Amino acid sequence: MIASRAFGDAGGRLPLLGFGVSGPHATGLAPRGQTVRLIHQAQEAGACLFDTGPFYGDGEAEQRLGAALEGRRDAAFVCTKAGTVRSASGLAKDFSPGFIAASLDQSLTRLRMDHVDALLLHGPAAADLNDAVLGALADLKSAGKVRFTGVCGRGAELDAAIRSGAFDLIMGPAGPVAAKPALARAHAARASGMGVLGIEIMSRAANALRVPRSGADLWYLARSARRRVMNVRGPQARPARSGAGALEDLQWALAGEACDCAVTTTTRPAHLAANIAAAERASAELSS
Repeated sequence: MIASRAFGDAGGRLPLLGFGVSGPHATGLAPRGQTVRLIHQAQEAGACLFDTGPFYGDGEAEQRLGAALEGRRDAAFVCTKAGTVRSASGLAKDFSPGFIAASLDQSLTRLRMDHVDALLLHGPAAADLNDAVLGALADLKSAGKVRFTGVCGRGAELDAAIRSGAFDLIMGPAGPVAAKPALARAHAARASGMGVLGIEIMSRAANALRVPRSGADLWYLARSARRRVMNVRGPQARPARSGAGALEDLQWALAGEACDCAVTTTTRPAHLAANIAAAERASAELSS
């Protein structure tokens, strides 16, 4: 089984590996039944942290996770998000206390739950982490709707969350591509008693162009194409990896200090099984 790590002073624990219910799992390109089976596969191996959010498919991802965890809720650590929404022009942000509270209530309905383990602010600006927002999050904890709070982002907002001392978790890139900032933030977060959720760990493999073999592959192909267009315009371009190279990136994250829980996603049972095996090896090394 996959080991877990303690964080904070409130008895929180994070499995080394988590599963992201997002991307194609929020679209018709991945059938609902396939998503449910993968969630069960992950949970039964101990990869029992599930990350989702209302932004993914306008709630479709949350609905799938809720259906999969019916009767299984006690053996899961469920994370959802608030603050990023879709608009006619693309993305919109709303971190007002009223919106956060209403967003969580809607998420709980879709998830078929009375609380989530973690509510993450989804890509706020550092200025959004103000006293009114912190007070609203504290109220949601007091009401029993949220156990832990955190911030999901990529830069200054994570540093602001750590400095505030008001959050339990951060979520950010934690693969070898982001090694230097990821390690620095993880060390600072742990020194403040926070847990660290790592994302985009196998981003080079996810960005690699490949011949699509399923509807879900079309989603990844479209995202890869968008990112490649963006990368050639700036200095952040990185070589793509796939196969064994992707697992090496995951093993780096599992064995190192960049995160406490590596959150990955896939639509293929074999890929999930390989990720689970890597986490089980890391678990054995930690216990030896």
